[in-house]
Amino acid sequence: MLPNETKKTNLVIGLGKSGFWAAKYLHSEEKKVIVIDSGYSERLIEYKNKLENLGISVYLNKKFTYKEILPWLENIDSVIISPAINMENVTVKRLKKEGIKVHGEINLAWKKLKDINWVGITGTNGKTTVTHLLSHILCQNNLFAPSAGNIGIPLCKYALNSKANKEIDWIVAELSSYQIEIATEIKPKIGIWTTFTPDHLERHKTLDNYFKIKNNLLKNSKLRIYNYDDKFLRESAELLLPGIWVSSNNNSSLNNKCDYWIDSDGFIVERGIRLFGLDIYILKGNHNIQNLLLAIAAARKIGLSSSSIKNSIISYVPLPHRLETIYKDKDIEIINDSKATNFDASIAGINSINGKSIIIVGGRMKNGDSKEWIKAIIKKFEAIFLYGESAEDLKILLIKGGFTKKIFIFTELKELTINVMRYSQDESVKVLLFSPSCSSFDQFDNYETRGNYFKSLIKNHFLSKGLKG
Repeated sequence: MLPNETKKTNLVIGLGKSGFWAAKYLHSEEKKVIVIDSGYSERLIEYKNKLENLGISVYLNKKFTYKEILPWLENIDSVIISPAINMENVTVKRLKKEGIKVHGEINLAWKKLKDINWVGITGTNGKTTVTHLLSHILCQNNLFAPSAGNIGIPLCKYALNSKANKEIDWIVAELSSYQIEIATEIKPKIGIWTTFTPDHLERHKTLDNYFKIKNNLLKNSKLRIYNYDDKFLRESAELLLPGIWVSSNNNSSLNNKCDYWIDSDGFIVERGIRLFGLDIYILKGNHNIQNLLLAIAAARKIGLSSSSIKNSIISYVPLPHRLETIYKDKDIEIINDSKATNFDASIAGINSINGKSIIIVGGRMKNGDSKEWIKAIIKKFEAIFLYGESAEDLKILLIKGGFTKKIFIFTELKELTINVMRYSQDESVKVLLFSPSCSSFDQFDNYETRGNYFKSLIKNHFLSKGLKG
């Protein structure tokens, strides 16, 4: 018998990024690791080969069911589940009932990294931008402050590197409700709550439960920062622990309620004192001003001067797929907002554009209130192009909501793009907004894949015309 066969097994469920790095981290801690994943793809095979080279057993095409993991059950020490797996999953509940520890990649990372300063950022929308922007501001000011978590870089990647651990000044962690739900022990130095609107209710069941999960992170934070412009957060203030509030409005009545706001001349104000003007900030939309203020509030609490924050913002390069202009000439601007995966995220982008415009919408529709989204659509767009799984349902919603202009439906995004570009030219459209307002999972793995595919379609369109796309 090999020595490691006497060890208890840590079973990792799911071979995405978080599962891959969780397995590597556990292996580095001299734990016995087995990984299973129900899928089978080139990416999974690549991950499988890398882990097996370390001596980690990996099984693909294997579902996470009690029956499938039964052969290992007597020797299981813990089960590490993907964030995509619901805590109400039948197998999860049975394992917990039998006294087996079930947790996530983020729990492993927190145990290793809890002595480092954390900023925990959550919210329905805006959290990725705030995470990326704050990490940039801190790093530009000689602080090692990597962004991690739901932004796409698993925290176990940093837990694995003991040398890097000693050099990290701040961990800037984007935390989804799925991650917070399983890792209730996380206690950041600073907690930021960007927005709150109905989302993921197919998993969390009620808005109240979703709110409590998000609020747990803020309750566990030593210092809290909230977005006063978010209606739900503002109206729920008495349910929240005291903290710093920011607002993108220049209403003087906010001065006694908020710590950061924008004055009538476009300056960022901190408790009555001007810091610097908004003209240096590249991101579009009022929602991105809110994101900026949240990041500034955190940076100031960390100890940065206003001038050092200003200089770092000047060099900021935005993340793709968030109101990203992918083509612009004298006739038309084409904007990729693939990150708009729900109605509220889409509204923020819609409200930031002007001129004769059309919008592309589609994907797998989420639960949520579409009324305000439809109002924004009616106000801004000459026509709407729909595609994918939810196209017919979206058409019904729009017509019932009072949209009386042109609606076009296509099955695939490629066919839609050919037709929308022809329509844009014929109708002298000034702005074409790709804002799906739905999840990508009907046709794409994620919003990044969807956004990149749309960008390639636009590029090919202009290349075929001999223009630079």
